[in-house]
Amino acid sequence: MHPQVAARVVQALQDTRHASLAPSPGLSDREYEVLRLIATGCGNTQIAERLVISENTVKSHVSNILSKLQLADRTQAAIYAWREGVVEK
Repeated sequence: MHPQVAARVVQALQDTRHASLAPSPGLSDREYEVLRLIATGCGNTQIAERLVISENTVKSHVSNILSKLQLADRTQAAIYAWREGVVEK
């Protein structure tokens, strides 16, 4: 592959990667925060403490996240977050 073409491909991949770091469409800022914490392994109690909200509010956010992203459970949400670049490796 020609070096200029390779450079363009690399740049396009980097641009795509940066675009995927944006919050998922349809999620509120708070839901995005909760999703990041789910992906790092936090439970509802830990999330509530870190965000200074009640556990019931966390449960509501988790339910909204799962519904909006059409996911079955927290594990799928965590996988989604890692795959989409919501959490850096």
